[in-house]
Amino acid sequence: MKINRQEVYAKYDGHCGYCGEKITLKRMQVDHIIPEAYFVIHIKNKFKIPVFLSHLTENDVNHIDNLMPSCPVCNNWKSTYYLELFRDEIFKQIERLNKYSASFRLAKRYGLVVEYEYPIKFYFEEVKSNEEVILNF
Repeated sequence: MKINRQEVYAKYDGHCGYCGEKITLKRMQVDHIIPEAYFVIHIKNKFKIPVFLSHLTENDVNHIDNLMPSCPVCNNWKSTYYLELFRDEIFKQIERLNKYSASFRLAKRYGLVVEYEYPIKFYFEEVKSNEEVILNF
């Protein structure tokens, strides 16, 4: 099945499905939520498949439900991670900055940076939560 970039772009109204940044169609990259490289293995073994993708079969790697509009930064970072591993990698960024970046530590010392620890919620999850709230009224 050929990927329809316009359809993927429209899923979140021109926003990256992960961070929520507004992106142009030209700048958008199409990400496979269940990574293309490991898709069949994940599906066959029912490994780390989000509930909203549990209907996919081994032939659905390019199904619109498995495709996410992504900004280049998120797509690069996600690489071949499944969603929860990507979420964990994002969460570890503050720890890495504290450990390896003198500039970050200096900015923090002077109050230019404030750290917050909270669960990482992707833009597409926020949008779905808002849609569910609206539908429940």
